[in-house]
Amino acid sequence: MDVKLMKDFEEMEGQMDGPINSTETAEGEEEDDEEFRPAQASNMNSADIFYEMEKRGLKSTGFPDTDIEMLQNAFNDEFKRDLEAIRAQRAESKRRAAQQAGMARRRKIMQLTLQEEQDELAANPPVTLILETVKAGQTGDSLRMDLNSVAARSLAKAMWVSENIICLDLSGNQLNDKAGKYIARILNRNRVLRKMELDNNSFGNDTMTAFGESLRLNTSLTYLSLDSNPLMRKNGPTQGFAEFCLALKINTTLTSVNLFRTGLTPDGGRALSAAMLENKTLLFCDIAHNSMDMSDMKSIAGSLDSNLADFDMRSRQQAEDDLQSSKNSMSEEERAESERKAQELSVWLDQRREERAAQRRATHDQVVEDEKVAAEEQRIKDEKAKAAADKAAAEAQAKKDKKAAKKKKK
Repeated sequence: MDVKLMKDFEEMEGQMDGPINSTETAEGEEEDDEEFRPAQASNMNSADIFYEMEKRGLKSTGFPDTDIEMLQNAFNDEFKRDLEAIRAQRAESKRRAAQQAGMARRRKIMQLTLQEEQDELAANPPVTLILETVKAGQTGDSLRMDLNSVAARSLAKAMWVSENIICLDLSGNQLNDKAGKYIARILNRNRVLRKMELDNNSFGNDTMTAFGESLRLNTSLTYLSLDSNPLMRKNGPTQGFAEFCLALKINTTLTSVNLFRTGLTPDGGRALSAAMLENKTLLFCDIAHNSMDMSDMKSIAGSLDSNLADFDMRSRQQAEDDLQSSKNSMSEEERAESERKAQELSVWLDQRREERAAQRRATHDQVVEDEKVAAEEQRIKDEKAKAAADKAAAEAQAKKDKKAAKKKKK
């Protein structure tokens, strides 16, 4: 295990709970306290007054009040000249004190976090054993684990130095957002991981912010599944998913992302749609069962179709080039096998295209059906409301007629 890499992760750990509070680092204008004022000559004894006057080349008049006034004017002039320098010095002192306090806070957070992880691993030997094999590089290329949020943070550190795990499956563990940040940041350094299945957890805004950072750097991950995670919430923060979408504009290795039932709002749909206009490598993106606008869903589908068509063209061209370059050195049997594989690739691409078209039709049909159901429900509701209003009006009229009949009888 590379100890330096583990140390890098642990140093970053203190920063994962956010920066020092802005009030600790602000260097703006502050109100001067009562002690921040010129020296007061009136508080000095006669000897001190004489000394300060002599130091400034002032001659005593022999009248105490006049000497005090003269010295105070000198103090005031000096204070005005040095005011900005004094304020800057005080501000720098406060900034350094705040910085030291922030570093102490981070160290304390890191110590508490590490202690929590150590306690969890001590109470769970099977998980500890698996993590040791991960660090030692003695696992297979695929890892599936059932663990809690605390143990997941330890796994993330182990994965930071792993060089053999290609597929990581942590689905269905209900891992919290803090654990999600750690897991996302595996991709900051890991250059082996190809597939991450993280369905049915409790990842949210902070996790997506971390993925936004990592996917800008990572060049290995091709598949990411976040199915059934509350990535966005109504009236909740949107910055995390926005950062994730910005990363998609830059990332060129992801080919499949699963965002099925992740709470994506219209704002999230617009951000993803804008990102897909610039992304040219993502081929599959499941966005069903979210609250996105239909226009954004169509735009995303169009971008995916364009990417898939480009991939299809590149793949076919590459297959033809490979076939042409190897014709002279291949036997008839090898050539037939190569042509068969090219045909299989063509069939697979056609199937994917048909599946996407079917998915779009199903999504559109579902939206239309939902709109019909909603319209029918509204119609029934309106009819009931009208019937109730008519009944109330009839009853009111009947009471009025009855009252009029009684008056006429009298």
